[in-house]
Amino acid sequence: MIRGRVNAELQPYVSIELRTHSGEFEEFDLKLDTGFNGELGLPSSTLERLQTNPRGCFVTRFANGESETVHAYDVEAVIDGEVTPLTAMEFRSGSHLLGMKALPMWTACVEFRVNGDVTIQKPQWK
Repeated sequence: MIRGRVNAELQPYVSIELRTHSGEFEEFDLKLDTGFNGELGLPSSTLERLQTNPRGCFVTRFANGESETVHAYDVEAVIDGEVTPLTAMEFRSGSHLLGMKALPMWTACVEFRVNGDVTIQKPQWK
């Protein structure tokens, strides 16, 4: 389970740990962005701090419908207690985004009020 809070602009945020260049994990706040079709969106400054491996270029789509070609990098995140490889796309905007591709089949519940709860859960297979 991943937990977070809704900020004053009613945007849902969660905290995820990412592996840094030293091999340690550092916590980052990421906006849960249902309109972003990638796994992670990170600014150049964060990618420099992580010192990640380049993976190539990808076309990504944003919630406003615009598409952009961006550089992508391999990163490792702790999701629900497990180290998980993800692809981070480099964004000029300075945003830290968690996209839907990082959590396939998971369920998100957001209480849209200031300081409202954000809960993201793995699927419960029966």
